[in-house]
This record gives sequence, C-alpha cells and structure tokens, in this order.
Amino acid sequence: MNREEFKSRVYGCWMGKNIGGTLGMPMEWERCKNNITYYTHDLNGEPLPNDDLDIQILWLLALEDRGIHIDAKDLGEYFNEFMIFTHAEYGVAKTNLRSGFQPPVTGSFNNEFKDSCGSYIRSEIWACLFPGKPDLAAEYAFQDAIVDHGDGEGVYAEVFIAAMESAAFYIRDIRKLIEIGLSYIPEGCAVSIGVRKAMETFDSGMDEEETREYIMQNFIGHLEWHYISEEDEKKGYQNGKMGWDVPSNLMIIIYGLLFGGGDFEKSVLTAVHYGEDTDCTAGTIASLFGIMYGIDFFEAKWIDPIGHGIVTCSIDPFRMAGRIPSTVEELTDRVLALKEVAWKELALTEATAEDEEIFYAKPYFRNIFDEMKTVKYEFPYLNVRVDYCGDPVINAEEPKKIRFILSNTSKSVTSDRLNVYLYNRDGCTVSPQNEASVFLTMAHMGAGIKEVDFEINVEGPLKPLYRFVAEFTFEESKNRRVMHVPVVLVSETGTVRDVKWEKKGPRSVNNLPRV
Repeated sequence: MNREEFKSRVYGCWMGKNIGGTLGMPMEWERCKNNITYYTHDLNGEPLPNDDLDIQILWLLALEDRGIHIDAKDLGEYFNEFMIFTHAEYGVAKTNLRSGFQPPVTGSFNNEFKDSCGSYIRSEIWACLFPGKPDLAAEYAFQDAIVDHGDGEGVYAEVFIAAMESAAFYIRDIRKLIEIGLSYIPEGCAVSIGVRKAMETFDSGMDEEETREYIMQNFIGHLEWHYISEEDEKKGYQNGKMGWDVPSNLMIIIYGLLFGGGDFEKSVLTAVHYGEDTDCTAGTIASLFGIMYGIDFFEAKWIDPIGHGIVTCSIDPFRMAGRIPSTVEELTDRVLALKEVAWKELALTEATAEDEEIFYAKPYFRNIFDEMKTVKYEFPYLNVRVDYCGDPVINAEEPKKIRFILSNTSKSVTSDRLNVYLYNRDGCTVSPQNEASVFLTMAHMGAGIKEVDFEINVEGPLKPLYRFVAEFTFEESKNRRVMHVPVVLVSETGTVRDVKWEKKGPRSVNNLPRV
C-alpha cells in the first residue's frame, strides 16, 4: 500500500468517525427504535463534539510527547490530567488515579462501568498506527482499555475492534474481519458470546425487529436517566444491569455490518435504528468503512453538512490549547507522521492481503489478559507485578494480603538473589516480616518467576489512605540499581443500598432513583 492510499484510508477513518458520531449523537443512550435516514438536526458546517474522537486525540498528544513505547501508566497520566469528563467509568478511573492507583486497578476498583462502552470507541488510533498489524493494534488497545475498564468486558471490546480495524486496511470481507477480531479475545467472554450470537441470529434469518428484541431480552444494560419509548417500557426494557452495555452495543455493530451487506448507508443507519449508544455504534461502523475504502468513498452529502473541522468537548481546553488538531486533515497528517516513526523504531514491514493468516491472533496472544489483575512495573533485569489479591482495601483487625510476582528478565543465563523490603507505615504491621530474600534464575527457567506474599495489619483507627513502598535490589547489584514499587491501600465504609425507582416525568422519561 503506497503512502497516498494509506493516507486516504486514515483520512477516511477520521472523517467516518465524525460522520457516524454526528449522525448518532442526538439519540445517544435513548432506548427506542430510531427510524432515520439521514442527519436529524440542523448542522452549520461543523460536526458534533464527541468523546469517541477526543480521547484518541489525547492519545495522539501522549504519543507525540512520550514516543511509541508508552503503556497504560502513561495513558493514565494523560487521562487524569487532561480528560475533563467525569461520568461513569471515566470518573471512577480519574478518582482511582488521583488516589495513587495504577492501571488496571484504576479501571477495576469500584467500577460498575467496566463493562461499558468507553474504550472500544477510541480504538481507531491503534489501527491507524499499526495497519495490517492486528497483534500490535490489539496490544496497544489493551493498554488503553485497562485504564478505565480494568478487568471488564470493555477491554475485550476494544481489543476486538482494534484488531478488526487494523486488518481492514487489507481485508474488506466483513465475516473475515469479525473472525479476526474474535481470535484476539477469549471465547467465553461476554463480548465474544454477544458477537457470535449476533452472527447466529442473523444467519438464522431474523430481521432487524427480531434481532433488536433478542438484544433487549438477553443483553441490555441499565439506561440511567435517558429517554425510553413507551413501547419498550411496557415490555419491561427500562432497567438492566448497571454498566452492562458493551455486549449489546457490539452486537448492534455486528448487526449493522451484516444487515448492510457492504452498503455503508444501510449499515450505519441500521445501527442507529437499534437505539442505545448510537453515536458510538455508528461512529465505529463509519470509521471501519473509511479504513476499508478511503476518503473518496464518502458522498458529499455526508461530508458537506459537517465540514472537515474537529470540535472537542472533553480535552482540557486551557492546558492543551494550540495542540489539539483543528481539522481532520491535520489529525491525519499527525497520525501518519507518528506511524512512520513507530514503524522505523519497531522495524516493522508491510503486510499484504495475500498473507491473510498473519492477521489472526497467535495462540499465545490471549496471555495478555492475565495482566488484567496485576499492576506491572518493568525494570532492567526485573519485572514486578503487584497483585492486590482482591480489592485494594484494608479493614481494621483484618490482614490484607499483598503479593509480588517477580520475574528475572536477564538476557543471559544468570541467577541472582533479590532482596525485597516493604517499607511500613505508622499504625501498621507487616507479617511474617517486612524483608525477604528471593532466589531467581532467568524467567524461562524453573525458578525464574516467584511469588512473595506479605500481610498488612492496621492497629488503631483507620486512615482513609495508606501508601507503602516496596524496594527491590539484586545482591549482585546489577547496574547498582535500587528499584521501587508503590502500593496503595484505602479504607472504606458504607454498604450499597438497593435503589427504589420512581417515575418523575412523562411516560417517555426513564425511571429515576429515590435520592
């Protein structure tokens, strides 16, 4: 693929994001059937602002600052500092980040929305940086998603979509793209089950109406405060599990693509017809078409009403002033520049459509999901994973276990003894003691990965927050390096009280909680 064709695909991706997001935004999170055929509101030559694109722009800024070798901790810093939305999983993650937690704990702890839609909607940047490299796109998507979705279904959703979109630079067969995406996620996760059920129900001959009923009866999440149609309320579709949104919306994307049969307008309009997270489902589908066919694919009737500008709403407008791309063209050029730097630095070579098998996940890729439960710190010769063994919460007179998983990453055959020291805090005791010595060979050898457990007890009144530091030193003193890893625990009180729902408006308004 030459540079001009690639540029057209990336340009089409971002234009598609604006088209789909603007099309679906007026009906976002409304539970009803939307019988639309075009934009539904007055447009003045600008797209509607959309966090789906905003956070990807934030990742662009992080990549321009930090380089291609970024991980969830880097993304978490930018998320906390410059992303100003505080709703649902975004707000939970920011609260956890401010407490000192690191991903994936930031996305798991106290997060009822880790199975929601906030991550897959920002997958396109990874596909555009790694076209034809679904494994790399999926790996970066994983680092992205755990920031605010931790160990939830939202992580699988972003990995799935990023792999599809990366492969879509070379493959236009929707069925193949779906299968490629599925190869990157566990078969038993709800996203995988939902996607497969969508294909099964479509293949069985169900129409749009029947498949929507299937979603409503089997996969709906809680609707919060948004509109619900009288018809759906009578059927009992007003309340599902809080935050359980990504399986149903991924199903809607799949239905849109399958019912569309390669027709862009039919695909994107079908997705909006289902309701739910309409800007996200339509935006993802439109981006995928842009990737497959390039900017010239979109008719003027979709572009002219919204123009080529970018309108943001969730990036700090003061500290990022002058850095946010103002047009789709500028965003495209900056992503292209990053892609070229990344490919040179990582020594990547271009794929071809004939090498179709390379787009599917290697059997070991899914090992990455083991990282959804631990915080990883990488040092020369050593990787440390912190396992909080459950929630990072400490209670009075109840020992809290902390586990360190240690890997010797030396590049030559070597063994060494690692000294571990857990610095204590006033009012706490550490057992069996706060110092340990661990023998490590190389990680691929029999004693190369070890687990070390400590138990922390609180004596006296609980404090809201406890910060500890674990120190690691090799006896051989490789590079004379002393390595430190933070550990954060909080105390919490209160129990969840069941909500009583009340009707506080006309029939078309959803139930609201008694507060």
